[in-house]
Amino acid sequence: MIDISRADIESKFLMDLDAETRFIKLPIEGYMDLLGITPNSSQTAIINAINNPKYRFVTAAVSRRQGKTYISNIIGQLVCLVPDSHVLLMSPNYSLSQISFDLQRGLIKHFDLEVIRDNAKDKVIELSNNSTIRMGSINQVDSVVGRSYDLIIFDEAALTDGRDAFNVALRPTLDKDNSKAIFISTPRGRNNYFAEFYYRGYSEEFPEWAAIKATYHENPRVSEADIKEARKTMSEAEFQQEYMADFNVYEGQIWAFNHEQCIADLTDFETRNMDVFAGLDVGYKDPTAFCVIAYDWDEEKYYLVDEYLDSERTTEQHASQIRKLIQKWDIDYIYIDSAAQQTRFDFAQNYDISTINAKKSVLDGIGQVAGVVDNDQLIVHQSCRESLMALDQYQWDPNPNLMKERPKHDGASHMADAIRYAIYTFETTATSF
Repeated sequence: MIDISRADIESKFLMDLDAETRFIKLPIEGYMDLLGITPNSSQTAIINAINNPKYRFVTAAVSRRQGKTYISNIIGQLVCLVPDSHVLLMSPNYSLSQISFDLQRGLIKHFDLEVIRDNAKDKVIELSNNSTIRMGSINQVDSVVGRSYDLIIFDEAALTDGRDAFNVALRPTLDKDNSKAIFISTPRGRNNYFAEFYYRGYSEEFPEWAAIKATYHENPRVSEADIKEARKTMSEAEFQQEYMADFNVYEGQIWAFNHEQCIADLTDFETRNMDVFAGLDVGYKDPTAFCVIAYDWDEEKYYLVDEYLDSERTTEQHASQIRKLIQKWDIDYIYIDSAAQQTRFDFAQNYDISTINAKKSVLDGIGQVAGVVDNDQLIVHQSCRESLMALDQYQWDPNPNLMKERPKHDGASHMADAIRYAIYTFETTATSF
């Protein structure tokens, strides 16, 4: 099955667009014939969406082994066959970007294109027609800004948070009338920038965005034997993620938060008769995370009403933001990471912010929060993006060499720790206050 918003899905390429109208100026059918390739339906969908003048941004959630990276690079090279065109290949890191860069080299060699520069240090290939293919990394996006691109390809987009890299750094580089971007990946949960961009394809607020979803059924090369083997050797969540391109599951996901029932607009939420407390995970090189939670004793529900997350700030700057939230919500207790004793002392001594050491047993705390989440007792304000992302993306570390199970330390873990400190400590100590 393919699911695409506001874009035509056909068994053949869109033929009613002339060269002036379509994005890929050269005839892609002949090019692929020379490569001996018959595109599958998901690849055709990507080609049709990028060629359609209605769309500038194409997000393709595609299951494994569909050739999504390959077809995107074919599109990229066809763009560069037009003189003075510029393509940027982006991935979460340079190792993944190198896959696309090597594909470009292979296609250049196959068609014996004249190259005037292939600089590994600068990570750029320049063709004799003055077109360039440049390689970048989301983690070091500053190295590819300051230029103008005709096409940016974001491969494995769901593997890292590229929201700011695109919105702040790279979207301004798509400054030509017909410049476009492709985001391709297998989904990794529903609260990340790739999922956000994908769902834009279904919103009338974003008419320039197209969304494509393709499961393993669209791959004619996949065998039933392979599918049966995958079902035997994978968890159901991993199979749904990898073969069904499902945003609603995430392999290794720690908390099964109910996104359909437990997200609400808490803008005018009244907490007067509730206990209001907070969790604080102190970051040094990592972000500092702070979440505000109210507990309704009658309903036996927690309401996550506000949050703060920032990095590279001084203790004074963090304290200033936390004091604003204390005053706004009249917070009763702040449960702080018990390893952050210097920060706890500084907050009390210099900023009159009193805190309580959180209970830090990781697995016990995860289990306590899981009990709350599984019973739909945690309601989260719809604007608390970092908390929603943490509840979705917090996952077990897949390292097989670990002596015992532990969560993965990544962008989701900081707010997840703050939530864990708050709920676990409150649940196990609140009756003693």
